[in-house]
Amino acid sequence: MRSILAALAVSALLAAPALAQSPSLKAASLARNAALRAGNSKVWAKYTTDDFMVTGVNGGVKNKQERMADIEGRPQTSTPVPPTDEKWRSYGNTVVYTASTTSVDNKPQRITTVWVRQAGTWKVAAVHQTTVAEAPSP
Repeated sequence: MRSILAALAVSALLAAPALAQSPSLKAASLARNAALRAGNSKVWAKYTTDDFMVTGVNGGVKNKQERMADIEGRPQTSTPVPPTDEKWRSYGNTVVYTASTTSVDNKPQRITTVWVRQAGTWKVAAVHQTTVAEAPSP
């Protein structure tokens, strides 16, 4: 029983808010989001691994180059809805971010982003987006 409690305590410490632990992760997250909003794929790419993959809400998968083509020269003009239920879980050189968001067409979504530290720089390796299904009518 003690080993289980010890394992849970260690897990809780590892799952502490990663942004509070790492100013460099916070800076990378802010810079990557700013580049995305500005339509600047070159800056966005600095915070994205070469083998990056994103799975969109429709199940389509894009790699880094395809996503850069989507971003370049297309600044976002709408005001983003702040995410809710944000959680950052740290596992050494890997951090998993999850949150609830709202899509451009006002549908609720969940997002998972995997950050990894490569050569001292935080980069996104994978993103997965899911539209939250509406509850069935009674």
